[in-house]
Amino acid sequence: MRETSPSAWAFEEFGGARFQDRRWRPRLVQMAARAARRPAGRVTETFVSSAERQGAYGLLESDAVGSDEMGHALFEACARRCAGEAYVVCPIDGTSLTLTDVERHKGFGPIGSRAEGARGLKVMNAMVLSADGVPIGISSQQWWTRSDARRSQHRDELRPDQKEIQHWLDAMEQTRKVMATCAPSTRCWFQLDREGDAWPLLSKAVEAGLDGHWFTIRASHRRRVLRPSGRSDLQTVLAQEEAKTRYSLEVRAGARRQARIATLEVRACKVILDVRDKRTSKRSAIELNAVQAVECGTTPAGEKPIVWTLLTNRPINTIADLTDVISAYSMRWRIEELHRTWKSGACGVEENQLRSTSAVIKWATILIAVAVRIERIKQLSRAQPDRPATDEFSPVEIKAAALLYFDKAAKRKAALAAVPTLADVTLWIAYLGGYTGKTSSGGPPGSITLARGLKEVRAAARALQALASD
Repeated sequence: MRETSPSAWAFEEFGGARFQDRRWRPRLVQMAARAARRPAGRVTETFVSSAERQGAYGLLESDAVGSDEMGHALFEACARRCAGEAYVVCPIDGTSLTLTDVERHKGFGPIGSRAEGARGLKVMNAMVLSADGVPIGISSQQWWTRSDARRSQHRDELRPDQKEIQHWLDAMEQTRKVMATCAPSTRCWFQLDREGDAWPLLSKAVEAGLDGHWFTIRASHRRRVLRPSGRSDLQTVLAQEEAKTRYSLEVRAGARRQARIATLEVRACKVILDVRDKRTSKRSAIELNAVQAVECGTTPAGEKPIVWTLLTNRPINTIADLTDVISAYSMRWRIEELHRTWKSGACGVEENQLRSTSAVIKWATILIAVAVRIERIKQLSRAQPDRPATDEFSPVEIKAAALLYFDKAAKRKAALAAVPTLADVTLWIAYLGGYTGKTSSGGPPGSITLARGLKEVRAAARALQALASD
């Protein structure tokens, strides 16, 4: 049974960091463990003692500690956990960190609309999930800063490596490399949203397929398709196909959608895409499978039906193959949930007041590891609720959660008589963090309530350990 304490988790994530001065590695591990216990965007909220804060700032501001080395340790730890899996699902998506830079001396760049004047950093993350959607880790991070100067060339005149699309390609390549080193028998199944529907990504994804990896990209363009009778468009070709099956998809409530079980009608066929590089006008033929899922009869009034047109190199020989494609793409939203937990949720990375780009990236790297851990607990409690809680929590954390949650000794004694389930302990922790139940909150526990509860539980766990050592 693997150790689940924050300290052991932090060592697993960052213990492999290769710094020239090895004395920095234990400090990094200690910082990650503390961040797991008290996640917060501001360093001063995570490290309460002056000695801890001084040590944290020392690492974040030191030129001897590189963010690349920290990232590689994180990526390799993720890949090692994938060893033995037949395949893993890898959503890739970009986001922005909006950061305070009033005097514009921290090295940040424009974010969003230039008229709004926001500053910050851009990042492309690759997340790794198990086949059933449980977060495993981060396999790549690509950071960049947008230039303050306006682009002189139209984007169609630029090479792929001169566009931000290159960061998608780099994230896929870095993931493939780290998996080849640490989990060579595990296949990656990359999941990209409509921003990934571009000819360089389609071409590179086909190359990844030659290495045995899969990809799925949601189409956003009316792609041209080569047929024996001439050119057609992708939507017309799919509309002419008979429905292969129906698929039931759980849709969780969101800001603009109602929770429901959506019924999707599925069509699919093999296609040859006719793609063109607008810069050179060179055309290429790319052979892929197209899978279309259209919601039928379950769309709430006032909402648009779900319509996904997915381009993939995953075989689609059977009905099970088709439903696997849809199921895997439905997990792409896990990376958006991760970004919320990292940015505005439990970790609040955008609240940091660090003074340089380098320091921000290092702190953000620690916090995204913490965010993955929170998302893992959340998803495991939903996907595998009957797993023993000891798979993710240490015995002292389970004891602390029970002591804080139960207000009667008889109930507490009964709860600790056997190992509780992961769902039970997660729910105790969520209630401690302010969760009030499905009826009023609209769903199962989220990352914010879990993070609040974990702070309480880990503080109590430390107190129990201190009492036991006296």
